[in-house]
Amino acid sequence: MTNTQPVGFWSYTHRDDRLDGGRIARLSERIANAFEIITGEPLEIFLDKKSLEWGDAWRMRLDSALTSTTFLIPIVTPKFLMSQECRREVITFAGHAASLGLNELLLPIHYVNVPQLTHEAEERPADEVVDLISKRQWVDWRELRLEDEDSPAYRKAVHELARRLAEIIDTAPPALPVEITPLNQAEEEPPGFIEVMAEMEEALPAWHETVQQFAGIIASIGEESNWAASEIAASDTRGGGFAGRMRVADELATRLADPVEKVDALGSKYWAELAAIDPGVIGIIRRASEEDISTEDEEAARTFFKEIKELAGVTTTTTAQLQDFSNSIGGAAQGSRRLRPQFRTIQAAVQKVIDSQTIINEWSRMVDDIDLGNDDQQ
Repeated sequence: MTNTQPVGFWSYTHRDDRLDGGRIARLSERIANAFEIITGEPLEIFLDKKSLEWGDAWRMRLDSALTSTTFLIPIVTPKFLMSQECRREVITFAGHAASLGLNELLLPIHYVNVPQLTHEAEERPADEVVDLISKRQWVDWRELRLEDEDSPAYRKAVHELARRLAEIIDTAPPALPVEITPLNQAEEEPPGFIEVMAEMEEALPAWHETVQQFAGIIASIGEESNWAASEIAASDTRGGGFAGRMRVADELATRLADPVEKVDALGSKYWAELAAIDPGVIGIIRRASEEDISTEDEEAARTFFKEIKELAGVTTTTTAQLQDFSNSIGGAAQGSRRLRPQFRTIQAAVQKVIDSQTIINEWSRMVDDIDLGNDDQQ
């Protein structure tokens, strides 16, 4: 396999494939066959994420600037969005593709209805991975998946999807690095390497601080939840019954109103800032690894990369703690109609931080692969 050969990475959950009788895996094979018939060129599609071949090919294609021949094809279902691995693949690929101005290489297939994707669930908290998918020209397969695989409608849809992949390859612009727009203001003169390094270095501690603030608010929410558990126990002892429990739940909902609003805003801010700068940072790291840079630029890069590694180390621990908290409140909201939307908002905000960690971890991985001629850089 070479970088000029078209390659697709099939991002899906194996459970979805089993529940659908293997149709998801067979769809990938049918698309690859249709592509070769249309173009005369083979399309290799990687399916098994657990194999070394998948991981090696995935990293090689990302780190070699993708070219214009690498696709990520997410098979979007409710279970797909519950899979942190699938979410991580979409976020990572989207950042790399955007860093080269090749957003169309992310080609989602809406396989089973996801209400957020079609704006049917407006009361639900925003999901940033759904937002990434919605900004692409996703393919609607929700009704087609119910068709017989040998039916004319199904075969025609497979043909059209293969033709679309071929057209994207034929019309995709050259892979060009995306310049970073300064965070603070738009400059008339494009920033140089050192200016970008300095601005990013200044931003990293602010992101770290945001995570710490987020963790602090989550801790206060935990304290309120513990208070409620204690009050419910006391009410039960007094024979308060379900009326007593409902009174405590209503009071907890009132007490959580302010911290839930704050945690929602912080989660959105943190994700938005990291996602906005992600393509540019990936471009900087790739540039440092591929180009001959001056001694001055190399030193700026080394300092910046050290900051990235430190940020990744600190936020990894905090993010794991937030994940544990989110898991612990998963069932707690079911007992109260007033608490349910608040707890969903908390979980969605925590998910934004978890997904943001994917961005930081990818930066850290790329930095680890760079040789700037000084082992202290690690």
